[in-house]
Amino acid sequence: MNWDFILKEWGMIPNMALVVFSPSIIGMELLGTMLGIFVGVTPGLTAVMGMSLMLGFAFRIPMEWGLALLIAIYTGAIFSGGITATMMNIPGTPAAAATCLDGFPLAKMGRAREAIGAVTIASGIGELLGELFTLLSLPFIFLIALKFGDWEVFLACMAGVLVCGSLAGKEVIKGWISGILGLLIAMVGMEEIWAYPRFAYHEVLIRGFNFVPALIGLFGISEVLVVLKEKVPYQLAGKPGRAIIPFGILKKNVKNIIRSALIGIGIGCIPGIGESASCWVSYDFAYRASKKKEAFGKGSFEGVIAAEVANNATSGGALIPTLVLGIPGSGPTAILLAALFIYGIRPGPMLMIERPGFVTFIVLLFWLSAIMIILAGLLLSSYVIRLLSIRREIILPIATAMSILGAWGSGFTHFDVISAFAFGLVGYIMKVKGIPVAPMVLGILIGNIADTSLRRALLTYMNDPLAMLARPIGIGLMVLLFLMLFFSFKKKRGFGMS
Repeated sequence: MNWDFILKEWGMIPNMALVVFSPSIIGMELLGTMLGIFVGVTPGLTAVMGMSLMLGFAFRIPMEWGLALLIAIYTGAIFSGGITATMMNIPGTPAAAATCLDGFPLAKMGRAREAIGAVTIASGIGELLGELFTLLSLPFIFLIALKFGDWEVFLACMAGVLVCGSLAGKEVIKGWISGILGLLIAMVGMEEIWAYPRFAYHEVLIRGFNFVPALIGLFGISEVLVVLKEKVPYQLAGKPGRAIIPFGILKKNVKNIIRSALIGIGIGCIPGIGESASCWVSYDFAYRASKKKEAFGKGSFEGVIAAEVANNATSGGALIPTLVLGIPGSGPTAILLAALFIYGIRPGPMLMIERPGFVTFIVLLFWLSAIMIILAGLLLSSYVIRLLSIRREIILPIATAMSILGAWGSGFTHFDVISAFAFGLVGYIMKVKGIPVAPMVLGILIGNIADTSLRRALLTYMNDPLAMLARPIGIGLMVLLFLMLFFSFKKKRGFGMS
């Protein structure tokens, strides 16, 4: 094992810490945290939507500032969704859905301040543990990834689409169709090996679809259209007040915290799944391990802590496939991946060699975000709920205008704006019909990587598939693909054709 490579990356921690804890980065993190909190407490807005709306602005500022802004929005939105889930029984983001089950009953019991304190500390701890695991494990994982050839990268991309399609919704076939459509959309334009145009029926399509307008449309504009149809009744469970840290309760939940963090990290490593799944899985494990099962659903701190630790720890796990293979581990990391591409950074097995210290820089940005959300939760929780008094008639036009600006700023063409609205309409139809959007986004992001990797592999092995199958890592990935197909059909075949 190349310990010099690993120690060199860890040795960059002091230098990267000086960069991250500089006044400019702290200022951008503070701004991003406030924006993320606003997104998180506003029903209908998600972390993905908030990040996608700011993507157009982020790549007009220095890379360090832009990444700090996007990461802070990510963590701020995931955290603050738990506050509205506790105080109003409304998950500000899908990641806080499980928090509603026990957070709101606790608030109605008059323990709102303790519940918000638990949400705040659990969120911060989950974020810190998730990123600590990432920092310690990524150098080792990169060493393994260096053994990946083009064939293995292609198989990993296909595994990501399969897993994302299988777990993003109840109907497996719909999820896979969504992912395949995303791959096909990524095929539009000039291919990289022979420079041959594909599906380019007009000259504007030769360069393909810009993924920034696609993300803004599928995540941002489509969500605006969905929210316009919904009416959310607001019911505040008493006055929140300033949060109280329930030290005694947290001490009793040490095992719960560690277990939930590991669950969040593990689910984050699965491409395309994310926080909305990890909170439920962790909640279920906490229920099974609890000695007070009767309290779950009626006001259990165990349930609140499990959900919040897991959904925040997921970001650490999600960074692993995002940075190592260029396959986003969750919706927000898909936006982060898009930002990296815009800044000219291509994630993959060579990232740590080409850019020493960059992975450490990203992890430290998440750690700074964890500190920010703890401070915000303890100091501003009594004011956060007031953001809900802002009428949707004001919020939604602003979100739409930011979507248009973001799409225009990505390429300064009318086609990008039209693409954003077209993808927004497609995303809206998909959501109404129950077709998951995440697999399509994943397909669009990794389609070009998968296509180029497959073509290079075929050229390398003279179009001999048997030579490609002889690679040990490739064999393992193919076995994994077949197992995923088998178990997905076995478990959910009753849903797929409905």
